[in-house]
Amino acid sequence: MDVIGLTPIIPILFAFALPLTSILIKGNRKLIQAYALTGTGLTLVSSFKLFQLAYASENPLVYTFGKWIAPIGIVYEVDKLSALIALITAALMFLIAIYSYRYLEHDEGLEWYYTLYLGLESGLLGVLLTGDAFNLFVMIEVTSIAAYALVMFYRDRGDSVTAGFKYGLIGAIGTTMYFIALGILYGAFGTVNFAHLAMKIHLPAASFIKVSSGYVTLDVLLKAEPTWNIILASGVALALATWAFLIKAAIVPNHFWLPEAHPAAPSPISAILSGLVVNVGVYAMIRFLYTVYSDVSGELAHVVNVLSAVVIALGAVSALFGAFMMTIQKDVKRLIAYSTIMHMGYLFMAVGVGSSLGLQAAVFHLINHAVAKALLFLAAGIFIHAVGSRNVENLAGLGRKMPIATFSLAIATLSLVGVPPFNVFFSKLALFNALIEENFGLALVLVISSAIALFAYMKVFYIIWFGKPRKEIEVKEPMSMSLVVLVLALTCLAIGLLAPVILDKFIAPAAEQTVNYQVYIKAILELASKTLS
Repeated sequence: MDVIGLTPIIPILFAFALPLTSILIKGNRKLIQAYALTGTGLTLVSSFKLFQLAYASENPLVYTFGKWIAPIGIVYEVDKLSALIALITAALMFLIAIYSYRYLEHDEGLEWYYTLYLGLESGLLGVLLTGDAFNLFVMIEVTSIAAYALVMFYRDRGDSVTAGFKYGLIGAIGTTMYFIALGILYGAFGTVNFAHLAMKIHLPAASFIKVSSGYVTLDVLLKAEPTWNIILASGVALALATWAFLIKAAIVPNHFWLPEAHPAAPSPISAILSGLVVNVGVYAMIRFLYTVYSDVSGELAHVVNVLSAVVIALGAVSALFGAFMMTIQKDVKRLIAYSTIMHMGYLFMAVGVGSSLGLQAAVFHLINHAVAKALLFLAAGIFIHAVGSRNVENLAGLGRKMPIATFSLAIATLSLVGVPPFNVFFSKLALFNALIEENFGLALVLVISSAIALFAYMKVFYIIWFGKPRKEIEVKEPMSMSLVVLVLALTCLAIGLLAPVILDKFIAPAAEQTVNYQVYIKAILELASKTLS
């Protein structure tokens, strides 16, 4: 299982070695690009191998760093959910690395850009693969620090530096709240390993692990109602952790950093922030609610239900707020950023529902949104790169001069508003079914916000395609960037056409394994028995 530990290690090793490598190659931009593509490419290969292993196994895969078993050491536990999202993350990071080179052709500091870029990828993969709540904190910090710096990549621009500082400040508040939550969990349970937490929450009468013939069985552990100290500690810790995750996912009222940070960053980084980094909050929320606190009973179930209701309500507000704010934006990247707030609202609504259908819809939409939103930012980035402006009016008429970028922008737009046969239509349909099962009003929020977003998107597309240019400029479509967006556009179509197969073969198994806390615990206990026997 070394591939588990290797996957997040590859990009961080490449990141640490890049500044020295850059000196040795005397800052040769083509060699720096080749170096970055090698790092992200190897990470993609490793992620694909991990994906294959996870889907071939009935139980989650476990890797111990330094051979220290849980709860003492750092343990990575990879189930189908984390392996699937990790593969999508690695694939997008590889494609965006290709796109970045041409986009930054006139900018200095390419070696530092890719150093932070690779560090960001390592942090994202660490978040997805870890089986430890404290290591999750560490990986969120790695992700966040790299993201803050990349937002401020244009350090000679006031808006970039200001946005980066605001992002860093609110992000630090979020991670501090999560760190306090970890302290409460450790004080109450004596562990922050996800599997060990799940065992103590569901099986509080188990004070020891019984090893028999080198194998641990769960039937010797007694089921009991959670005690009041567990209920109180869980309630406070979950409230703090949830608030931190709401900040990371830019859910109202913690959204205000995103519309400034994402437009200020280079377009490829905007694509990563909106397509991948915000997923950290959603994934962490899923891990806590569906794995650690899955199927709890008594008063503890009441605590989880109240928390879920708050998550649903804030998700609904975010969806409507994001949609309305899209209609008044003149900065195309701010418009797309508000679209991200809207879609994060959808995801938190689905996660808060707490049903199997809700989880499947959330996982499928998380993946579809990541691909389509990355496509939208990258396609818009081609126009921005051509004229050096984010104002929609200044992009008027460019669509007729850049057919591939325009085609890709159209696919991204149609996909995100939920037009068949593109990918987001099918995840929105799954969201609709999950939400209407819970409450008709929630499904109505999905429909209304999507209709409003359609108006905002169509206005932008109309200006880019039919608008009269303010001044005639010669533009040439950058093929390396255009080919990347074309691949993503075709991916949106392919996922849509294959949606029933993808749901059946990949999404449903991932959701089913995510809620199976017994299997999650068993994987760690089996490793412990092999180590101790």
